Amino acid sequence: MNAALIGNARAVAAIERALASASPPHAWVFVGPEGVGKATVARWLAQAVNCEALVDAFAATNAVISDQLSVVSDPAAPRENVWPCGECAQCVRIARGIHADVVTVTIPPPEDGVQHKDISVDQVREVEQAVALAPFEGRTRVVMIDPADDLSIGAQNAFLKTLEEPPPNAVFVLIATREEALLQTVRSRCRRVEFTLVPAREIEAALRERGVDADRARLLALLAGGRPGRALELAEDPSHIEKRREVLEQARVLGSMPMADLMDLGEALARKFKDDREAVLDRLAEWLGWWRDLVLVQSDAEDGVANVDVMDGLREDAGRYPPADVITFVQALRECRRRLEANVQARIALDAMLVTAPRAASRAR
Repeated sequence: MNAALIGNARAVAAIERALASASPPHAWVFVGPEGVGKATVARWLAQAVNCEALVDAFAATNAVISDQLSVVSDPAAPRENVWPCGECAQCVRIARGIHADVVTVTIPPPEDGVQHKDISVDQVREVEQAVALAPFEGRTRVVMIDPADDLSIGAQNAFLKTLEEPPPNAVFVLIATREEALLQTVRSRCRRVEFTLVPAREIEAALRERGVDADRARLLALLAGGRPGRALELAEDPSHIEKRREVLEQARVLGSMPMADLMDLGEALARKFKDDREAVLDRLAEWLGWWRDLVLVQSDAEDGVANVDVMDGLREDAGRYPPADVITFVQALRECRRRLEANVQARIALDAMLVTAPRAASRAR
């Protein structure tokens, strides 16, 4: 497997088979959790349909067949190899994100203080205009829509005509975590590929191949929670680990904070959510990780703990809270993140979660 691809071998193999077929799909929908490699595989697919080495090899094979059979070979015939070389100009430019024919459509950044909430009809119209033209530097235009589950309903309906009557030399990849947010009419016109969380051992092995020492690779693989993208982020920037410890410490003190302070915290997080929703969701994910690990320690299941570098703190806190209260809070954290992702009013969702924080008798250190 390509060194850039970590895990989800079954998904990659399915794409490989489809690309090698006589009639490969013109539209795909990659579904699965955040950070499991969907965008990475989409770039790999873009390389596969533009790689100079594959074009040359296919042309050479067809030339031999034509010479032997004295017929013109079928340009749509199945191919044995669809793996991009990763070294030609096409592959390199796609990997660097500077290829003119490979674009990503996403939610626009804020403009004049206005926060965009979805991918608009106008953006889809721009895509339609672009793919109507012949490729500029490669042989196939590739449009990645990420996150596709943030396409507005109007944008999805506008996109249907392009999916129904795809232009030649164009491929679309819709990347989504919430498949149900896509219209059935859109999904039915795309080849579905499901991605899953990656086992920690595979992430750990990939990190070690990249030069990360064994102990650190194990920790990062566990903290990643099945998301190779998260593990690579942590490996590339050691400051993430220190920031994470600060967030975990905040998770620890939730049980000793007065209710008024918890409500102030909820208000502060709700304000931050308006400007940086991902930062708040990430913080809640770290809180969830701490309290989930606490459940495991209380259940004598320490082998499943992710935050292994703070095990002493987990063991210390395990005796401070009733297990049933900790489980209730874990459920509340999960529900809060789900509601925030579904755009429920942030203050209401956060307050409903914080009021269930377990009560600690003391916080003696």
